Amino acid sequence: MSDANLSGKDWWRANQGKYPNSRSVDDLDPAFRDRVERFLASLRDAGASITIASTRRNATRAHLMHYAWRVAYDRFNPADVPPVAGLNIQWDHGDAEASRRGALDMVNLFGMKHIASLTSRHIQGKAIDMTLSWKSVLEVTRPAPLNARIESLPRSGQNRELHELGATVFGVHKLRSDPPHWSIDGK
Repeated sequence: MSDANLSGKDWWRANQGKYPNSRSVDDLDPAFRDRVERFLASLRDAGASITIASTRRNATRAHLMHYAWRVAYDRFNPADVPPVAGLNIQWDHGDAEASRRGALDMVNLFGMKHIASLTSRHIQGKAIDMTLSWKSVLEVTRPAPLNARIESLPRSGQNRELHELGATVFGVHKLRSDPPHWSIDGK
């Protein structure tokens, strides 16, 4: 491999677009998509602000994210990163610190806050990363005859009452350890 294939900023800028990460609810698995659409419509009607960061994730992108994190933070040997057919990247720069810096650059460019799973519900189209917020009281009235009032803090996707509402009414479950992550089963 050439230097052009070394992990890092240059590789990320030249190649990451080949492994797209969707932000569209339309790309979710149909059964989960229906749940998410009802949940989001109800929240919007109640005045919530919603920003979607990720829905379906390309499996190769998940691999890139996972191993960038492992090499950057877990001191994983870059020579041991398993190859993926069609993915032309070299994690081992011939120097441990240079390899770690290249991986860390990619972690930062991906905007990662947690290690990416290789078996993520995102790959299956059964997860969504989103930021939620609202002012004052969130009064969710859809589907009728629902009348849920969330007055507690925080006024964000980290609100425990919202987690309960999402799970019991809509079947959209919060993974509490990952701030933006909601899925079909909380994983």
